[in-house]
Amino acid sequence: MTRQRRAIGITLLLVGVIAFVTAGVENVGGIFSIGTSARALGLGGAFCALADDEAAAFHNPAGLSWYKGIGLSSLFVQQFGGIAYGTVTVALPYVGFSVALLDSGPISTGDGSFRYASQGVSASFGVPVGPVGIGGRWRFFRVSSPMSGQGWVLDPALIVVTETVRIGLLFEGLTSSPMAYESGAEEAFGQSLRLGAALKLEPTRGVSWNASFEASGLFTALAQLAAGLEAWIGAVGARVGFDGQGPTFGLSIRFDTLEIDWAYASRNDLGDSHRVALSLRF
Repeated sequence: MTRQRRAIGITLLLVGVIAFVTAGVENVGGIFSIGTSARALGLGGAFCALADDEAAAFHNPAGLSWYKGIGLSSLFVQQFGGIAYGTVTVALPYVGFSVALLDSGPISTGDGSFRYASQGVSASFGVPVGPVGIGGRWRFFRVSSPMSGQGWVLDPALIVVTETVRIGLLFEGLTSSPMAYESGAEEAFGQSLRLGAALKLEPTRGVSWNASFEASGLFTALAQLAAGLEAWIGAVGARVGFDGQGPTFGLSIRFDTLEIDWAYASRNDLGDSHRVALSLRF
């Protein structure tokens, strides 16, 4: 990737993360839009209604209502050929936690070098009430370079689970403390709605199909649609999706306590993005 294309990728990410006083940015805390799951990316990001593994801790905490055991998941992403992003997620029945780190590394410019780094933490819960799961997600976002600032946001969640159909809802930004920067500037977190539906089928023993659909950014100028299809045959899974910007693909293999997920997103303008995730379940 050329230096110019890499700089474009950095700039687009910063639009969603850094508060510009005069720009009216709508997606403060954009690090959270990358997600914490390679499986979810392979499905085009349409995971709000499916939310049936430890990634529910971030993508829809209401899904933790039926999570069993203890899960530990780590993810690494190489965004746009040069931006490093990693997460660690822990999930238990009813509760989950995630930590995310993003670092551009030094970017050479005509005036020297530039570096962007930010961190995110989320804590989630989900409790069942009959076929309905009710949950919430608290997110803390911090920018450490090139300026420093921090803020937090609370997102309520809901999921309805039947034998074959699941409906998920996540209200992002119900209440928050705005990003406060060392310069004295502040930027409020935006509000949006994420709504999804999923179909789970198991035609024969050891074979399952999942289809998921999701509308995100509802009631904002950033609304988009995503969809994905997943098939499992024994311990091997494959998926394909569309995330609103391009096609996505993914593969998985499961062992007794370990799952390895890989996902790929194609971009004509900024290059490709790969995700590799390792999950341990006890």
